[in-house]
Amino acid sequence: MNKEIAKEGFELAEKEAREKQVREVKEIVLKTLEKLENINKEIGVLKEEKKILEMDINDLKMGKIDRIVERQDKDPKAKDTSVVVIIREKETIREVSPWYWPYRVVWNEPYTPAWYTSPAVFCNSTAGAMATTQNSFDCSCDGTYTPTINCSVAKDFAIGTYEVNGHPVHLR
Repeated sequence: MNKEIAKEGFELAEKEAREKQVREVKEIVLKTLEKLENINKEIGVLKEEKKILEMDINDLKMGKIDRIVERQDKDPKAKDTSVVVIIREKETIREVSPWYWPYRVVWNEPYTPAWYTSPAVFCNSTAGAMATTQNSFDCSCDGTYTPTINCSVAKDFAIGTYEVNGHPVHLR
């Protein structure tokens, strides 16, 4: 009888150990699936951001700044994803072709270039005064400035070769 009790106790302990291992495996699988789902969500977000950035590049190459403005107006995600926010000027001189209408550029963090960080110094400098007279920068009374671009400049100068993280990227 002692042997039977010992045998039953051993089987019960073995069964409990097995159930504990099964629970552990199921927990591992559950956590792995949760992490995989989170990664898939991140990939989806990154693919959406990539698509927006590629559309920005293509629109700049074609000189279609108005498409970027429209996308950013309709989709807050596009405005947050783009490296710049492009704003259509409120007052547009109608004698000028829409191809040359000015669009203000506001840099999103952390993409702000070094030359953009000290606007008061730039606006008070000779270069700043010349830039404002050439209508490539809009300096306000508080010393801040906003560069402007137009469709023609975007189309003519977006293409070229850029060095990105140590390797060349060719835009045609």
